[in-house]
Amino acid sequence: MKRVRPDDWRGHQAAENEIKRALLPLLGNDTPEVERMFLIIKQQREY
Repeated sequence: MKRVRPDDWRGHQAAENEIKRALLPLLGNDTPEVERMFLIIKQQREY
């Protein structure tokens, strides 16, 4: 996450999609799981 996220990514659709694309292979190409995890990541301030 820290390696692929651009600065100030929250609220920028293109940047958020970049993060989701990085998560997809890590989560077995499970799109609903990517969306679920992304919402959790988005709430964490350290990312």
